[in-house]
Amino acid sequence: MRKRILSLLCALLLLLTGCVRGGEEESGAYEVYFAAPLPDSGTDNPVQGPAVQWETRRLPQDADVLSALVECLLSGPVSDGLRSPFPDGVYQRSAPTLTDGVCEVDLSERYGGLSGVDLTIADYCIALTLCQVEGVEAVSILVEGEPISYRDHQFLRESDAVLSSAEDEPVYLSADLCFLREEGGLAVEHRELLVPSGSAPESVLLQALLAGPETEGLRAPLSGEARVIDLWVNDSGICYLNFDAAFLSDQPASASQARLTLYAIVNTLCQLPNVDAVAFLVEGESIPDYGGVAADVPLEPNPDLVVS
Repeated sequence: MRKRILSLLCALLLLLTGCVRGGEEESGAYEVYFAAPLPDSGTDNPVQGPAVQWETRRLPQDADVLSALVECLLSGPVSDGLRSPFPDGVYQRSAPTLTDGVCEVDLSERYGGLSGVDLTIADYCIALTLCQVEGVEAVSILVEGEPISYRDHQFLRESDAVLSSAEDEPVYLSADLCFLREEGGLAVEHRELLVPSGSAPESVLLQALLAGPETEGLRAPLSGEARVIDLWVNDSGICYLNFDAAFLSDQPASASQARLTLYAIVNTLCQLPNVDAVAFLVEGESIPDYGGVAADVPLEPNPDLVVS
């Protein structure tokens, strides 16, 4: 796969600026956020207006506000045009908790099937809704008691989504993700990925890659419990991926599979114009090899592994 410059197109405002929070105007009334109507496919501009919009819901005086708001979200909108961003069958496993300003929401496993733009919109519908409640400064969303490992950040704040100027608008990233083929080799799956305001394109790319493919017969490079602790790119064009110890405890059985695993990540990230190679770290330390493949130096992309 030849390296190409990815297009960053201005798109998809998460919120209109200057909105007033209904929950502060009238007791018992809250703004509940849902996905906005899909844009008209017949227009030249596929993105029109905000990605999420709100409707006002009134809660009973004796309601557990956080739990009641989550139930409003999961039950879907009552206003015409709004869409639920949540998969069918998602439910809250227990009532949300609030500790030191962080509201923790634990949802059922179907929520874990979301990725990319769909996950971003669903996450912020929850975060924007719950951050109205007094004392809630951030929201942490778990799936079956565990965080989603490929999410760009785990604490979601209202300030992450509310945009104040055109310079802060999120953008779309046009990218080819490399996944492992059941028959061997790598295959490319094209995606249009939302890069939220303040997020790094390399983090969004990796998140989408680890979330898995949309095409049958392909699979994500990592299927175990490995999590990315940190990711950064230096001035020399090297992208450092710092994994936790589970990255080494769940290595592929063969060197050929290990090579595909590494280069699925390398080929994907090296599409970015600021990334020329990828260095793999575990708990901040370099590793001599991964599954029998040398990994003690930054790896450059290998287009020969991609099957046309």
